[in-house]
Amino acid sequence: MDSIIRNIITLGLPTLMLLIARVATGKTGDAATWSALRKIGGSFGMLIGLGVLVFVGFVANYFSYFVVDSLLVRFYQKRRELEQPEELVREVDKLPITNDLKIKLKWALLHSNNQIISLKHVILKWFMLAAIVNALLSITGYLGEFNLFFELSSHFKLQYLLAGLPIFIFFALVRSKKIWLLVSAFCIILNLAEIVPWYFPAPAFAGETPGQNLRILHSNVLTNNRRYSEVISLVKTEQPDIAVFVEVSTVWAKELAVLSEIFPYSSNLQESERFGSAIYSKLPLENTSVKAFSKQRKSLFADVKFQGKIISLILVHPTVPIKQQNFIDRNKQLAGIGEYAAQVKNPLIVVGDFNTTMWSPFYKNMVKTGNLRNARSGFGILPTWPTFMPLAYIPIDHFLVSKEIGVLKIRTGRNVGSDHLPLITDLVI
Repeated sequence: MDSIIRNIITLGLPTLMLLIARVATGKTGDAATWSALRKIGGSFGMLIGLGVLVFVGFVANYFSYFVVDSLLVRFYQKRRELEQPEELVREVDKLPITNDLKIKLKWALLHSNNQIISLKHVILKWFMLAAIVNALLSITGYLGEFNLFFELSSHFKLQYLLAGLPIFIFFALVRSKKIWLLVSAFCIILNLAEIVPWYFPAPAFAGETPGQNLRILHSNVLTNNRRYSEVISLVKTEQPDIAVFVEVSTVWAKELAVLSEIFPYSSNLQESERFGSAIYSKLPLENTSVKAFSKQRKSLFADVKFQGKIISLILVHPTVPIKQQNFIDRNKQLAGIGEYAAQVKNPLIVVGDFNTTMWSPFYKNMVKTGNLRNARSGFGILPTWPTFMPLAYIPIDHFLVSKEIGVLKIRTGRNVGSDHLPLITDLVI
């Protein structure tokens, strides 16, 4: 019986994942299966998708041992407090379970000190559970197109990597548990593959070109942040050519108006008392307009004159994907941004708080459709949110540029009271 339950768990989880992926493709027959495997494999392809399913089954198998055996042992230990162990042993002999599990149950019943579980055993079990959770979270992000919670799990690649390192070290020391060493190594490799490319290759433009670079500062100021002077001070210190802001409340809009002394050109969008966007520029702004990529938050558009060229700039702030409807709307906005970017003929900069990381499948589709690249490439992942919880830092603020634009440098600015760190980038056409 325990063997059947283990097989159901082992085969059930990867089968369920494949079925969900098949349904999401909207196809039928073999085409649905191949498409589902490609979806599961993400940017790595169909074979990796198949490998992911095999790995999930592998982890589920070991998890089934942990669950089934532990529950039965605990069940008989509780009964031992009220019944004679000899009678329970005879009962165990009659159970339709494997001999290995029978031996384990008998040992638990006949050893009175078994309830005092050794510290080593407890630590081992917790590390096994941590390895399982880390493996599942590392994988589910690749299924983000199918579910809100899967997509949310895609954003914490750095955290999964950092969590995987002590797990790997532990199982490297506990040499009898080689299978868990492989599981933890798999998690490290999987997350490293998503993080390391952001540090390599080196940026195409290694040095600055005096007088020819374009500096842009972006800041989500946070509607209830009251440290107005710190934001203004940051702008004056960094001396950007263009400063853009999102989550601009009506109060923030009044406070930021002082920047008009530095920036003669500006464009503002106030959607509500709490939310708005603003562009301040030392360079002339033309064709300013508002773009609606979905029913919710709108985006600011402007053409900027720079060195005799026209650069198009889009300031975006998609909705926070916590609720299902907002999740759908944010994804629609990202798709719309990608489609619009593909049609823009000028060099293009798309900047803002995207409420997603580079590891989201919706982000990947957007940059692929729009022929865009993240200015972070070669400079690291540069997490920007949340400042109130550094261990959970993830990169959700982005500068995306078209191929005509080179990135000299990109970095985070100092904390100015918001839950986001500012981003400052130096670009060259």
